[in-house]
Amino acid sequence: MDGQTAIARFTYHAHQQEEFMGIPATGNLISMRSIDIWRVKDGKFIEHWDELNLLEVMQQLGAIPAATLAQD
Repeated sequence: MDGQTAIARFTYHAHQQEEFMGIPATGNLISMRSIDIWRVKDGKFIEHWDELNLLEVMQQLGAIPAATLAQD
């Protein structure tokens, strides 16, 4: 894989059992989506980027209201 890029999409599922970013434990089952990108050189990972959908997590924990679509 030298000189190549690897990309993966993950969905993590967990129960919030401890405080998370100041939000008390709710016990709720949450899902978090992530896209990870790695660059490989000489058989080693030399760079890593990831994007997490923390807005979606905060909505699931009740810290941010979920968006609603406007009705016509």
